Amino acid sequence: MDYAEHVDAVVPETRALAAAFRRAEPEARVPSCPDWTVADLAEHVGGFTGFWAHVLCEGTGRSKPPFPDRQPGASLGDWYAEVADQLVAELRATPADTTVWTWADDKSARFVGRRCAHELSMHRFDAQLAIEAPQPIDAAVAADGIDEIIYMIDAATDRAGRGEGETLHLHGTDRDDEWLLTLDPDGLRAERRHAKADLALRGAVSDLELLLYQRPTLGDVERLGDESVLAAWQRVFTFG
Repeated sequence: MDYAEHVDAVVPETRALAAAFRRAEPEARVPSCPDWTVADLAEHVGGFTGFWAHVLCEGTGRSKPPFPDRQPGASLGDWYAEVADQLVAELRATPADTTVWTWADDKSARFVGRRCAHELSMHRFDAQLAIEAPQPIDAAVAADGIDEIIYMIDAATDRAGRGEGETLHLHGTDRDDEWLLTLDPDGLRAERRHAKADLALRGAVSDLELLLYQRPTLGDVERLGDESVLAAWQRVFTFG
């Protein structure tokens, strides 16, 4: 996916988040984030959304829009929609190759667009779980999201001691997508190919991404091999 496609993916995710926040009770628990209420999730996602909007402003030299205040008792969904509109506007106004702050080696708006597309898709899923109406992640977005997980692990500063050579094969059944992941002590090795592995997972790409993010799947994922590899994976990648 390119930058424009990532920006296009952000738009429906923010709208779906706002819709879920409008429907949910603020004190309802989020099943996939058991320590959080819906209000906690909204605060986290709102902070993430506003933060990257301001990062983009710093990169272009535009004035930062004031972060919207949420008044006590006001709609979480309406508040989040206002925050999200700022992010979408900044993403659309920022060229992909604009230099911005990021925590990775890619210091461009391109990183921001991709990171926003995937963080927001996962937390949109969390919010929809809270209202018992979860929807899958778009297959193309999910496939790119798996590739982004690999990039994020590689970009992390401390990757030592996270694996002992376990191998994990992912096979998308709705797209021609496969990954071979090797969890070595000095980092993750990833290849886009079919191969035998300690554990093979077969399912829709959305469900494969959800499983890697330690989320419940919406469809069946076939598991062939040693399921303890998933515990090893969670030591490599954990997403709040």
